[in-house]
Amino acid sequence: MKKFYFCSGNIGNSKIYLYLYINDKAITGKYYYDGINQFINIEGSISNNTISINEKVNNRITGYFNGTVSDGMVFSGEWSSYDGNSKYNFEFANNKSYPINNLDIINSSLKIDYGDYVFESSKDAVIVDNEKGVNSVDKISLDVDGIRSLNSERMELLLNNDIIDDYKSWKDSSYSSSDFYMKKEINVSFLDEKIISFSVYNYSYAGGTHGIYNFIPSIYLISTGERIGLNSSELLENKNDRELINLMQSKLLRNFTERDFFDFHSIELSDVFDITPSGIKFIWPLYKISGYAQGIIEIDFTYLELKPFVKRDSKFWYLFDK
Repeated sequence: MKKFYFCSGNIGNSKIYLYLYINDKAITGKYYYDGINQFINIEGSISNNTISINEKVNNRITGYFNGTVSDGMVFSGEWSSYDGNSKYNFEFANNKSYPINNLDIINSSLKIDYGDYVFESSKDAVIVDNEKGVNSVDKISLDVDGIRSLNSERMELLLNNDIIDDYKSWKDSSYSSSDFYMKKEINVSFLDEKIISFSVYNYSYAGGTHGIYNFIPSIYLISTGERIGLNSSELLENKNDRELINLMQSKLLRNFTERDFFDFHSIELSDVFDITPSGIKFIWPLYKISGYAQGIIEIDFTYLELKPFVKRDSKFWYLFDK
C-alpha cells in the first residue's frame, strides 16, 4: 500500500506545498513553491527515520533534501542545490487544514512469465482518509476507482479478482500467443480546500505494434462528492472563441509543427482538462488530433491567461478569482 500525504512547510523563508507518496521505504511525489506554482519532482528513501530525497526538473537533478522524519511525520533537515552553492534549512509536515489531507492507494499486481510470453497486470484503488467524518469523502473514494468498498483488504481482494479475470480471458483467447500488459495507476494531481483531482493512468497491450494508454482526470467537489469537469463547457464561456483558439494554437506550436497534426486549423480545445497549481491543463487523447508518435498532447494555460474566457458561475471560478 502506498500512502499519500498533502504537506506544507518551508525551504528557508520560502513556503512550499508537497504531494508526497510513501511506499515502505520509498518516497516519491512533487512539490511547488508558493507564488511560483510549478511542480518539481522528488524521489528518495527513508531509512531509520533518515531521509534522502533528490529533486528533478526535466529529468535533471536540481537539488537534495537530507534530514530526518519524526514519529509525528515532521520532515526536517537541509536542502542544497545541485552544485552545493545554495543551502537552506527545510521543514514540512502533513497539512491537516483541508477536509482531505491523506489517502491510501491500494495496489494489486500479477506477473506470470511463460518464457516466450508474459502476462502482467497492475491495478490501483483509493481510500480517501475521512478522519473529519465528511460524508462526501467516502463518496469520492467509492467513485474514483469504481471499487465499491472502503476496506483495504476487501479492495485488494476485488482487485485481485479483476486481474485473475483478465488472466483467464487472456489464456482462453488467441491473444495468449503474445504478451499482455495492463496497468491502472491513480495519483493526486491537485488538492485544495474545495477540490481534489485524480489523474488516472491506463495502459493496455494485448499484441500488435504498440499498447494504448491515456490519462483520465477525475475532479471532485469535496463538499458534495460531485464529479465535475467532464466537459469544457463547465469551465469556458465559449471554447471556440477566436482569441482562445489563437492562444491554443500558439501553445501547440511550441513543441510541434502544423505537420504533426491531422488538420491543425480544425483543432478545437479539448473537453478533457485537469487542474494544476498554476492553471489548467488541456489534454488530447491518443489519435484525437495527431498520430501515435506524437503521444498524448497537453498544453497548459495559467490562470491569468485563461481567466478572460472562464464562466463567472463556473464551479472552477474561485481558482481564477484570487
